[in-house]
Amino acid sequence: MLIRMIDDNGVVKDEQVERIIGLIDRYCTKLRENFQDGVEYNEHIYRIEAWAGGFKDSLNELVQSRYMARWFGQKVSKPFEEEMDQDELADYQCHVYFYKNTFVRIFSVLDKLGYFMNELFMLRTEKVKPRYSFFTVLRQMSQASYAADLYSKLQRIKAEYKDPLNILRKKRNTEIHYINVEMLDDMQQTRKHFTSNSHIEDLDHNMMILEQGCQMVLQTMETVFEVCSDRLPTSRAR
Repeated sequence: MLIRMIDDNGVVKDEQVERIIGLIDRYCTKLRENFQDGVEYNEHIYRIEAWAGGFKDSLNELVQSRYMARWFGQKVSKPFEEEMDQDELADYQCHVYFYKNTFVRIFSVLDKLGYFMNELFMLRTEKVKPRYSFFTVLRQMSQASYAADLYSKLQRIKAEYKDPLNILRKKRNTEIHYINVEMLDDMQQTRKHFTSNSHIEDLDHNMMILEQGCQMVLQTMETVFEVCSDRLPTSRAR
């Protein structure tokens, strides 16, 4: 079982995340050991190290949001907003905020990881599609024989979490491009129950899907840095 708690600094402690951060730290150490004299020769490695180090904050922000979405969701017991007192309504609104923040961050972290892999493996995905996602990079990786092992592992993870990720992607797109996700859920619930009251969505089901999406990100990140620890970029100017 994963340990989830917040330390005195407000940081969520998660064994899996700590393991990934350890992999990232070791990778960055190897990168620095690969530096050569002359800044111009290290430009490529500097860029890779900056990306890799930034994932530590991204992962912490993701699990912080997931933790808080779960914590506030567990404080909600009423099925209708109209039945909630001010405190419970505030808890529900906080849950919605962190729930949405989490599924947006899921795809944000994946896309950052895509840019990292595109740079590391010199895939030049931007030549195929100027604005690309993690999944575009993954398709591009299928053509790089030197990345075949990582590609195979990432494809298995993608296939395992295909359904929950599709649900979360649809919610993310709806939230960003159309209307708020909770408004859409409210409309669907209202049609089901033939009532004008605001019947809230199934929070437990939503969190189950969200947990699966987060697990996909964590497994993907761990796999990338396990494999990439044996593949270091060379010091050279680009």
